[in-house]
Amino acid sequence: MFFGAAYYPEHRDPGRWTYDLDHMARASVNCLRVGEFAWDRFEPEDGRYDFAWMDRFLAEAWKRGIGLLLCPPLRTLPAWLVEKDPSVRIEREDGVVLEYGSRYSFCINHPLVLDRGAALADAMARHYGRCEGVRGWHLDNEHGDEPDCHCPLCRTGFQQFCRERYGEIEELNRAWGLDFWSLRFNRFEQVPTPRVSKAFHSPGHLLAWRRYRSQSTIRAMVRQIEAVNPHRGTGQFLTTNNQVLHNRRTDYFDMARHLNITGTNYYPPYGRNSRASSFGLANVRGYKAGQGFQVHELRNGPHMIPGLADNTPGPGEVERLALHCVGNGATGLFFFRWRACPFGCEQHHGTITDYDGRPHRIYAEVQRVGARLKDLAGRLDATRVESRVGILFDFPTRWVMEVKSQWNGPTGLYVDTCRTVYAAIRKLAVNCDSVGRDQDWSRYKLLVVPGLATVDDALAGKIRRFVEAGGILVTHPLCGVKDDEARIYPDRIHPALRELLGIDVREYATFGEKETSPFTWNGRQWEGTLFCDLPELTGATAVAQFSREPWAGVPAVTRTERGKGKAYHLATFPRAEFYEVFFRTLLDEAGIEPILPAGVPEAVEIVERRGDGERLVFLLNHTELPQTVRLPGAMKDIYRQERLEGEVELPPYGARILAEKISPGK
Repeated sequence: MFFGAAYYPEHRDPGRWTYDLDHMARASVNCLRVGEFAWDRFEPEDGRYDFAWMDRFLAEAWKRGIGLLLCPPLRTLPAWLVEKDPSVRIEREDGVVLEYGSRYSFCINHPLVLDRGAALADAMARHYGRCEGVRGWHLDNEHGDEPDCHCPLCRTGFQQFCRERYGEIEELNRAWGLDFWSLRFNRFEQVPTPRVSKAFHSPGHLLAWRRYRSQSTIRAMVRQIEAVNPHRGTGQFLTTNNQVLHNRRTDYFDMARHLNITGTNYYPPYGRNSRASSFGLANVRGYKAGQGFQVHELRNGPHMIPGLADNTPGPGEVERLALHCVGNGATGLFFFRWRACPFGCEQHHGTITDYDGRPHRIYAEVQRVGARLKDLAGRLDATRVESRVGILFDFPTRWVMEVKSQWNGPTGLYVDTCRTVYAAIRKLAVNCDSVGRDQDWSRYKLLVVPGLATVDDALAGKIRRFVEAGGILVTHPLCGVKDDEARIYPDRIHPALRELLGIDVREYATFGEKETSPFTWNGRQWEGTLFCDLPELTGATAVAQFSREPWAGVPAVTRTERGKGKAYHLATFPRAEFYEVFFRTLLDEAGIEPILPAGVPEAVEIVERRGDGERLVFLLNHTELPQTVRLPGAMKDIYRQERLEGEVELPPYGARILAEKISPGK
């Protein structure tokens, strides 16, 4: 269990390092993330490396048992390198070349960037690969967060990507449907990057571009891995920080294949909306199929920004936030950042200590949670989050559905639906995973598909096999509508899914943001929004019907039985209150029991980690009011060292970790 923060020794007078490190040691910090923005300090001149300053800092840190998660930088270039070749700068889709003076403004496909970044990573790994105090390698920072580059190098690279994917230019023309608007190409050299134009480019063109940009990001990261790996010491791991939900440019499932441990940044709001981003933790946990992950930037103190809502933590909220991450599978926490920086673009960022490194009220909470996690590290390391419910989360679907166009509807529809579904399932006191299209689904009894914009024969077959093997499937409108090149299927759904669901969905209707599509299910009326299929039954049973003319009586929820399992189709996007009741019924059908039989109040988050012989139940109060939870029997709170039974109170923003013995393997 790593516990620490991001720290920037290059921002601090070396004479004050020991002051900061002593306070870290008293807070049970055992690892610091360092170096991601220090290229010019590691290589102050072309080809001349200087690691002496970091050596001194490492020595001081390691004296106190504090190791380093060392970050070879890549996308914040020193001025001398930009002066050497100004073409390393990003050329935006509108033709503007980004000026030097900010971060992530350099082309990740530029050979000079890749070569010199790899050379620096190689030099750092040679120097620190056998250092006991270097615990792991954090590759650059926030891969994929830079704007798309449309420079000549990226255009040529995209053309080569297309040549490799399609083979012949006629196949590209067919796949992208370029007979439309007479946009056919004669040669791959004519294919542009999708820069600013009168209207938006072909959906197939845009999808191919997103695949290329994702591949470019991962290739840049792999160059760093190839430089570090030959010199990486035993026990030193590879990781980097994804971004929870707002960065859609990179397929993180694909990226995770190259890492030992996945990681993320996590900046949820404070207050009663503090779970708004929690689906992102399920995502990062899912990138390596339920393995542990690290939070490399964890929110702590308030940002010094007038007018910013949900920004200031109440007493206990930072502690609760840390345990929220651990409960949801984190094996390492790094707050961002330790000390407030008086200069630079993030001088107003929330921190654990002030501008001179003096502790403020957040430090006390960090100190408390650090000491307790240190005592529990062995038991936490022996457990992981296990789920029987999965949400299919899909980057190609994001790439298709989040194009800003009058033809696409709300750009946030897909992620918002995922969040709504996840929140409803978690309210029912069960764990829930995020899982990718290429991963193993066999551990799930219930699989929810909030959207699936692109489906090929292989994926459609996998979905069918999941149901036939006994799984319960839930699909939504627009699932399976397009093929792998974003072309709509003739029946507006993949043929195999049409047969699996037992419905014809060629007809549909749309609604304005203030309109609804009411439907009746289990004797109650509910509301759908934005869009609805108007299914005709071809083997399915209608279990809910729309209730307003002209669609009254049309199926709103359908069910089919295939093999040992069932497939439900929601013909609209229901409001949140429907999901909770609906999923309670499906959990009963699947035989999935809540973590605690009596459940928990809505204000309380419950999540469970399991290992052989023990389960750990996290109870987290997300409000400023005390909450009461009923236990099924005697349990021990190993976080507060209390024996509990019956009704248990959670103080405002309070947390408990309840331990219970279970049969091995159960």
